[in-house]
Amino acid sequence: MTYQFAESGDTPAQQEEAERRAAAAELRTIRAQQGSPTLAQIVARAPRGTLGATAVGAVLRGDTLPGCDYYMAIVRVLLAYGSGKVVSHQDKRVSEWRQRWTRLKHLKEEAKLSRAAGKSRGTTRPQGLGRLATRVLETAVGRGEYVQLSPMASGTGGVWAVAFSPDGTLMATGHGAKTTQLWDTVTQERAGTPLFGHTDCVISTAFSPDGRYLVTSSQDKTARLWDIATRTLIAEPLEGHTDPVHAALFSPGGDLLITASRTLRLWNVSNPAQPFKVGKPFAGSHTSKPAFSVNGLLATGHQGGIVHLWEVTNQQRVSDPLRGHAGDVTAVAFSREGRLLATGGLDVQLWDVDSRQMVNEPLECDREPVVSIAFSPDGQTLAAVTGVQNGNSSSDHVVRLWNTSDWRPIGPPLTGHKGVVEAAAFSPDSRLYATGGYDGQLRLRILPAASGG
Repeated sequence: MTYQFAESGDTPAQQEEAERRAAAAELRTIRAQQGSPTLAQIVARAPRGTLGATAVGAVLRGDTLPGCDYYMAIVRVLLAYGSGKVVSHQDKRVSEWRQRWTRLKHLKEEAKLSRAAGKSRGTTRPQGLGRLATRVLETAVGRGEYVQLSPMASGTGGVWAVAFSPDGTLMATGHGAKTTQLWDTVTQERAGTPLFGHTDCVISTAFSPDGRYLVTSSQDKTARLWDIATRTLIAEPLEGHTDPVHAALFSPGGDLLITASRTLRLWNVSNPAQPFKVGKPFAGSHTSKPAFSVNGLLATGHQGGIVHLWEVTNQQRVSDPLRGHAGDVTAVAFSREGRLLATGGLDVQLWDVDSRQMVNEPLECDREPVVSIAFSPDGQTLAAVTGVQNGNSSSDHVVRLWNTSDWRPIGPPLTGHKGVVEAAAFSPDSRLYATGGYDGQLRLRILPAASGG
């Protein structure tokens, strides 16, 4: 497949149109190579009700870019029309065209944003005000000041999970409405329609390291794998747990997957379309979501203040347990390079992974339980969500930040949510922090910068 790129000096709209029409020209070439079927014949070859002659004609002229499923249906028919068949979803050529559609969709969104910005500049409001406000915001962010953006995600039945894609352009959220939603990080708008498949609340979301796949888990006792480009399920549900699956996460290499319920299960997902279980369930009675280190170790928190480290491939503990918390361990997280482990209970404790010794004094959380904890990707900040949850009574959960160079707090706790917050994630550039709560709000923050790190 040959990609034809527009000149770099073109506007986003011109670039989008040029590449859309170049793709259409290639489709017309394939159509000619397959015997030049009519529009009616193309429609007839696809599953009934999938395509329409008018819309297919518009795509082949390059006048429009339909949804991915529609576009790929046309591609699959054309690629094998002469054989009397429809090409499989797994065909390499289909994957290439799916990537092509993704790029065209991205260009289309860029063109849309560019047009919106142009309209904004053309309003009667003094143009200098907008530019001045932008400069003020950029200067404030450059100084490391904290900015909280307007909340999103109303009407979704609560935000139970959030994750950033590896490039940071997307966020994936899980909801009480049994759905998963993708969001454009920059525009903070929904990136397509919700993903339907689970039959109960979606309580965990995680992207694969290459950004191609998303795993979600639910109170329906399953985890599911999605293709990001097509927004479709790529495998049968991952089943085998007898309780809600409260976490699912990829290994650093992306070929293994952990699902966490009453016990943990390991899956081989080197072929995401055909995942299979590896070994037996392990790490029973854990009280926190597990965490992977970049070196492949797995950490689990347990009752009685115990933390276990595991060699995942053989599902064996690698040392005696770490003991430090007086009560249950409720959260665990590795630093970027895997040398430090943070554990949460009624405070945050820090451990040297090699020596298995605690470093620094525990970080105080005003005796509030730690709900989640994470190191920023740049290693300069540690963030913890803390708050009390006791049946129907709960405090308004907050975000606490520490500078990892000296473990001093970075400002006061960050507020904004009403009630419980279980969803939290850093962006890949470490300056954005997303939180989601039972209040139905998804909040995106530009964090204050850590100093001296």
